[in-house]
Amino acid sequence: MLVCSAFTFTPYFAFSSKANDVTNDVKQLSEGIAGIVVNQHGEPIIGATIKDVSTGKVCAVTDVNGNFAISAIKGNATLQVSYTGYVTQKISVHKNQHHYNIVMTEDQQSLNEIVVVGYGVQRKANLTGSVASISSDKLANRAVASVSAALAGTMSGVTSIQRTGEPGYQTGTITIRGKNSINAAAPLVVVDGVPGAMNNIDTQDIESISVLKDAASAAIYGVQAANGVILITTKKGKRGERTHVDYSGMVSFSSPTTHLKFLGSADYAILYNEAVINEHPTTKPPYTKEDIQKFRDGSDPYGHPNTDWYHEVYKGYAPETQHNIAISGGSSTTTYMGSIGYIYQDGLVKGINYERYNGRINLDSKINNWCSIGMNVSAYKDTFIGGFESTNDLLHYTHRLPPIYPVYNKDGSYNFSGYENPVAQSGYAVGKKTNQSSQFFGTTYLELRPFKGLSLKGVYNLRHDNTDFRNFKNHYEYGQGTNKYNSGEREGNHRYYNFDWYTTQILANYINTFAKYHHISALIGYEQVEHKYRYTKAHRSGGGTNDLQESLNTLDTSGQSNLDGGYDTGRMSYFGRLQYAYQDKYLFEANLRADASSVFPKNNRWGYFPAVSAAWRMSEENFIKNSAPWISNLKLRMGWGKTGNEELGRDEVYPSIGTYSYGQAVLGNKLVTTAFESRYVNKKLKWATVTNYELGLDAGFLNNKVGFELSLYKKKTNDMLLKLPILDVLGVEAPAQNAGCVQNTGFDLTIFHQNKIGQDFHYAVNLNLSYVKNEIVNMSGTEGPTPEDNRLWYLEGYPIGSFYGYVANGFFNSEEEIKAGPLRTGQEKPGDIRYKDITNDHKITAADRQVIGKNFPSWTTGLNIALGYKNIDLTMLWQGAFDVDAYYTGEAAYAFYNSAKVLKRHLDRWTPTHHNATYPRITKDSQTNFTTSTFWLEDVSYVRLKNIMLSYTLPQQWLSSIGIDKVKIYFSGENLLTFGGVEGIDPESPEDTRGAFYMNVKKISLGLKLSF
Repeated sequence: MLVCSAFTFTPYFAFSSKANDVTNDVKQLSEGIAGIVVNQHGEPIIGATIKDVSTGKVCAVTDVNGNFAISAIKGNATLQVSYTGYVTQKISVHKNQHHYNIVMTEDQQSLNEIVVVGYGVQRKANLTGSVASISSDKLANRAVASVSAALAGTMSGVTSIQRTGEPGYQTGTITIRGKNSINAAAPLVVVDGVPGAMNNIDTQDIESISVLKDAASAAIYGVQAANGVILITTKKGKRGERTHVDYSGMVSFSSPTTHLKFLGSADYAILYNEAVINEHPTTKPPYTKEDIQKFRDGSDPYGHPNTDWYHEVYKGYAPETQHNIAISGGSSTTTYMGSIGYIYQDGLVKGINYERYNGRINLDSKINNWCSIGMNVSAYKDTFIGGFESTNDLLHYTHRLPPIYPVYNKDGSYNFSGYENPVAQSGYAVGKKTNQSSQFFGTTYLELRPFKGLSLKGVYNLRHDNTDFRNFKNHYEYGQGTNKYNSGEREGNHRYYNFDWYTTQILANYINTFAKYHHISALIGYEQVEHKYRYTKAHRSGGGTNDLQESLNTLDTSGQSNLDGGYDTGRMSYFGRLQYAYQDKYLFEANLRADASSVFPKNNRWGYFPAVSAAWRMSEENFIKNSAPWISNLKLRMGWGKTGNEELGRDEVYPSIGTYSYGQAVLGNKLVTTAFESRYVNKKLKWATVTNYELGLDAGFLNNKVGFELSLYKKKTNDMLLKLPILDVLGVEAPAQNAGCVQNTGFDLTIFHQNKIGQDFHYAVNLNLSYVKNEIVNMSGTEGPTPEDNRLWYLEGYPIGSFYGYVANGFFNSEEEIKAGPLRTGQEKPGDIRYKDITNDHKITAADRQVIGKNFPSWTTGLNIALGYKNIDLTMLWQGAFDVDAYYTGEAAYAFYNSAKVLKRHLDRWTPTHHNATYPRITKDSQTNFTTSTFWLEDVSYVRLKNIMLSYTLPQQWLSSIGIDKVKIYFSGENLLTFGGVEGIDPESPEDTRGAFYMNVKKISLGLKLSF
């Protein structure tokens, strides 16, 4: 028997403490034991509970250094060591052993894990809805500047695609369980309980992220939750914890994941001659053998250059640094956490750079047993610097300009107008732009607990966002000799945007257990959000100098224009939630939210969003416990709910008045400008509503060492906002109407396995897999191409954004084949693309077009692997997307498009002696082969090593004597391997059809973490 008498250790504030101090004291006890509890990285676990298995009595709780001590041991005994989020261990006590080193491993699927949900928290075991979560350690070691990019591949049902690697814009486009609408919006982001933004939060400041994927979980957010909800919780101090200082630093070097490869000048000239002859056989080729030789040998660098525009604009690599330092701790009543962060990213494109400063203070204080107060304050400021034109325009010219043109003339001036010369743009010769953004995000709260089980909480939040954009165009000359030109007058633009949100919340939460087995939790709340938007725009031209680019005041006022405006919106909400659990076996939850939004007509502003869900924890039944003790968790859950979407422009509910640009009317004795109503208003507009049905099964086996989570769902969006056709004679813009319907069906699956081999080796594998089938059910007669891209169509029975075109069927190889048809234009020549006659009418018409692809993946996956041996850890994150297409045009696909350069892969083109070619015959002006078809459609399915990290944590005994708690050194790589996609184009960046985008980057990083 073990008689427990625990020593009590009072928390204290200090920067270091030797772990063996307590051990030496306890060893003086003849019948006592002591020890230390650490995680697999050698870090002390504070607050771990040590219990006597035979009596169930708690013998000790580890102190701030992970130490514990127990006295009065009589005979052998068994101790149980437990801590939330870690696998519980049993330790045998031996008479002659007085010190124990206990290493605990993380339980990634712990049922006692606390998960953040809407306006509260809940045990993972008692969830009835579909909630995915990720902890801080999965985010903190990534060399990413945005939270959305860090989520890629980490959760089933959550798709995060990083479209660009441009500094300051390395964010992920997040979609949760498919596209809900043709006006698809991003998920709602909630930061520490208040609507906010995620991509400018320092990842080092994040404690956890929860994603509410189904309506049963998300309906508590009502009209904002149609596209899912992302809940971000930032770090706080811990009660009774001494002051900790944590530093995290990282140095990275980025390079392109891939890039388009174009022909040099000699091969360009050869194919150009061929293209001219293909179109006009009697025309003399423009480039002679002598020209081609000069292009090849470089003997005439200005008259016959061989310019690699890509390497002129792009650097081989770009450095990046990230730093964060945080101080946290707490007394018995107050906890605190403060941090500052800094990021600097140099661009791969010359002339581009970005930096960001972050700051945060989280403070919570328990005034007495019935009153607590707190505040969370954060701010950031970032600056992006680049050339006058947009980065995409700069890269468009990089891809467009042929190699036969030099960068500079002989006199050192830039060749061509600076707009067309990307080197001039990237070097600020054309001009410069600066984009500065800042945010203040402050929350304060007061919480009262008048009696046991009831808490009343008032929250107020102010969020202020500001963007200050400036660009200036220089006056410059280009050309040489008698062909000198200038760019015209200097120009300057200044645009200033202010966004303010004021959020008030009043929450009442009651929790109690009745008659031992009946657990009830009830929440009612009120929320009010006011939003104000203001902008000012100014333009000046003429005067000034190229050296003064900080103020519009240096330019003339004669060419000025000014504009300002803005709008105010508001939303008022009432909501409630009831949760009931019987013996933690039978779980029930109901939610209801009522929202009123000012963006809708007064007579239709209220929307109501209910949800119900239930779960049965079969593993808690005695017949499971007795017959299958190897089943750790088995839960069947189901849910139904509705969420809303206010997916319309704020002007849609107001009539628009315009004035005629010419013609006047006589009013009395005066001529006046006449006005007209330019837009009708639909006073019956209401919310788009998403109805969600879900069935799920969660299982864990062998003490949750292996298991899975499966969710089947069906989502249907009704009353989408569409602009249905109206009579042209009305002469006004069509108003928005509630008409369309979109449906998503699919499943999310997560499979996990974790284990420990011996005392030194542990591993964990987590595979997530998602499938979604997206379908437009009803477009109410508005089927057709999307406004942005006539290759993508909205068609009933097909996914949102379906590619619509002809089916390619090889090439015409002879005049005889052309005569046999069928033909599309009647101008076909040997080497042109042949199309299938779908209608069998022996001609190719618009009726032969069909859906040929889609731009959103049906399947997405992520594979997380973690291996650890003693103090060495290796983690890998793989991400994949399948059954997804992209349609590239322009310089990214066609040869000599608008006289532009040619991709190397076009060397494999059709010729009279090479019929088995990849590409059609080379042409310069003809666009016969450029019509939308399967020929140019590309499968961009891919698998990517999103992250790999190798780390080493220095042993605790090396550090305690010098006052350091932890030193961790790690190597990290982002996007190092990619399989699939299209040569030269990153598979995550398919939306720019011409390839004129800042490509994604791969990074190699070296990082350091210190704790004091």
